[in-house]
Amino acid sequence: MQKKHPWTRRDFIAKPAALLAASQLMRPSSFLIAEAATPAPAAGKKIITRTLGKTGIEVPIVSMGEPENDSPGIVRRAYELGIRHFDTAAEYQEGKNEKLLGAAIKDLGVRKQVTIATKVLASSQRKALNSEQAGKKFTETFEASLRNLQTDYVDVLYFHQVDDVADLSMEGPLNAMLKAKKEGKARAIGVSMHNSEPILNEVARLGVHDVVLFPFNCTMATDQKLLSAIERVHKQGVGIVAMKTAVGGPQKAGEHAPATTGAARTALLKWVLHHPAVSTLISAFGSYDHIEQNVSVAYDLTLTEEEKKILADKKLIASLEFCHQCHQCTGTCPNGADIPTLMRTHMYALQYYPGTGHPHETLASISAGRGLEACAKCETCTASCAWTVNIPRKIKQLQAWQQIVQA
Repeated sequence: MQKKHPWTRRDFIAKPAALLAASQLMRPSSFLIAEAATPAPAAGKKIITRTLGKTGIEVPIVSMGEPENDSPGIVRRAYELGIRHFDTAAEYQEGKNEKLLGAAIKDLGVRKQVTIATKVLASSQRKALNSEQAGKKFTETFEASLRNLQTDYVDVLYFHQVDDVADLSMEGPLNAMLKAKKEGKARAIGVSMHNSEPILNEVARLGVHDVVLFPFNCTMATDQKLLSAIERVHKQGVGIVAMKTAVGGPQKAGEHAPATTGAARTALLKWVLHHPAVSTLISAFGSYDHIEQNVSVAYDLTLTEEEKKILADKKLIASLEFCHQCHQCTGTCPNGADIPTLMRTHMYALQYYPGTGHPHETLASISAGRGLEACAKCETCTASCAWTVNIPRKIKQLQAWQQIVQA
């Protein structure tokens, strides 16, 4: 078994060259991370808002997830441009992201004007805990989140990273969430997930949760099981928040890249928001220009001719190789590797969050013997995807990335 490599935030400050080299292993086309400033919306235009299911909470259709840097100015600028829903998690940057958001909101003096959502007890934090222990840990972590956020309540409290149906109905965390809601510490409760279709169906069956947060983007246009599950919870009045909406980029630089950088990202976001079941999407802003580009979508969802061409390009959509986390690939690995979580680690390490703790935390959540150590047993990877992901190539890239960051 390969030796686990401990990670701290300091490692990333000390190893910029290594991380830069790792990020070049799979450099996404620049058309999904445009930096060109987007013109501000015309005077008089109003941002589009939707209600978060039956919660009564109204939010703009574009919201802010974890920022890709530690600048409080990112939060301020997002607010100035119309963002009112901010999503974070207890585990993000070991609690530092909650502190950043809480301090920025307090400095702005706008707590009553914004919606704050946080996520508690990710899968890596509840390993080996029974239901009672998980419930206690959930409450302790949530109380720390309130202190970090400098508030006495959150608008949405999520049970974090629930990808096993059995975890969703654990009495400990569920009772802890219901208690927080009863006490007024959470206006609404929900669940975040990656293995969406079975979890959404269980949410519909239980009828307890107010909000769900899961990946949704244009690569899922033909996933009828997922679309049916989304419609099921929507009809029950569950608020739907979409993430991973910009997909992360094609796997080869320049492959099928449209001529104009900004149009591709706005096209991807508009595709998601053209689904009326989706109340809002969250995006991890990396720059001020990035915020402006995303927020521009929230004022007008009309597709331009260029955006229509981008979404009609089947080769482009296939080249995005987004892992649906459907778990259909698990039976194709002879060594039982946790391929869905490895693919998510790859996405965080080389697409969405290079240079942050996300890939390391995700890799650490995998059960012993089912991570990259399982892949080391094979000279040739035989795992296959039911959609468009080239699993063998991504495994090789992830192995190379691990070698670099462990050096």
